[in-house]
Amino acid sequence: MRRRTGSWYLLAYLSAACTASTVPQPGQPLPSPSLPNPAPILAAAGPWTFNYAPGAIAYQISRTAGIESQSDSGSHREMSTNTTHELLTLELSGDTIHFTAIIDTSSTITQGAIGPVQSVQVPVQLSGSFSSDSLIFSSDSAEKCNPVSSTLSADLHNLLVRFPIQLSQGSSWRDSVELTACQGMIPTTAHIARSYIVSGEAAYQGEPVLLVQRTDSIHARGEGAQQQHRVTLEASGSGSATYYISPASGRIVHIDTGQDLDLAITASGKIHHFKQSSKEEFNLGR
Repeated sequence: MRRRTGSWYLLAYLSAACTASTVPQPGQPLPSPSLPNPAPILAAAGPWTFNYAPGAIAYQISRTAGIESQSDSGSHREMSTNTTHELLTLELSGDTIHFTAIIDTSSTITQGAIGPVQSVQVPVQLSGSFSSDSLIFSSDSAEKCNPVSSTLSADLHNLLVRFPIQLSQGSSWRDSVELTACQGMIPTTAHIARSYIVSGEAAYQGEPVLLVQRTDSIHARGEGAQQQHRVTLEASGSGSATYYISPASGRIVHIDTGQDLDLAITASGKIHHFKQSSKEEFNLGR
């Protein structure tokens, strides 16, 4: 059971989200996440305004995840890396953003006892709308519940964020996301409370960008069956992200994210403990 549970949950939180909602709330400034330091902050303190620009934009997204058993006498760690190329097209209608997102390539490499990678069909497409308080997928998109569509859905929750009308250095806000994962035949719901703070202006690849940092508090529970055995999941942890946004172009040009989770998986009356760490990097593609 150790090998099966470890391999299934390795990418579960990189590829979550069949349904979700976001609720912006005012917040207080929080400490910066533990991510690589960006370029030095420039003197400008704002204010800035960021609005998503209509049109198509491509991203190359790299993911690395590792899961380690905490229940065995010996050390056991499994690793997986995944890269996708995604095209996001936005159309604006008042305060609502209509989107179409496509993954046209996806590549996964595993190390350890994970076993063969599940075969997936690409391209995979999701569509829907993003308003002031929710990210809604169309019914046709929501039915396509496979590892690649779940990954794309989770990426959209990172890429589509409701920013306040005016941004200034030190300003902060909050939102929350409810994610329903659909992997491993075990329905899992995760609640993520997200807090943002504007760090200020910086240089990224020679261009001025605005840095926004995010910290996450994550709690999840799932219940289902594997090979006629009842399986339950409890997970909790934290995450962080740094956004590099361009107010001039209306684009998110780069994102770094990190996540650490403690997992408790109960199967056949036995509890298995795991630690999972993951990182993602969003870069503009072609």
